Amino acid sequence: MGFEFRITASLAQEQRLHIAQLLAALPQTPRAPGGAMPETDIRLTDAGLYICQHLRPDPWHGLETLRAWLDAQGVRYAVDEIDD
Repeated sequence: MGFEFRITASLAQEQRLHIAQLLAALPQTPRAPGGAMPETDIRLTDAGLYICQHLRPDPWHGLETLRAWLDAQGVRYAVDEIDD
């Protein structure tokens, strides 16, 4: 279990493709102590992005390049913590 976030953004298909490329270029995140889970799990969804930070309550930790690209593109997004 970690800190889960939903980044809601309206993304065009070419933006989704570029984000997928950015995500693929990120270094593989190390596993949490004990080797149980990666520290960061991020996925493209229909609504935007799903991010789970297993060790930190910061949705953008290690994803500064992605956030900077969204900001540079003028993509409006909302970050919500998922509290199930």
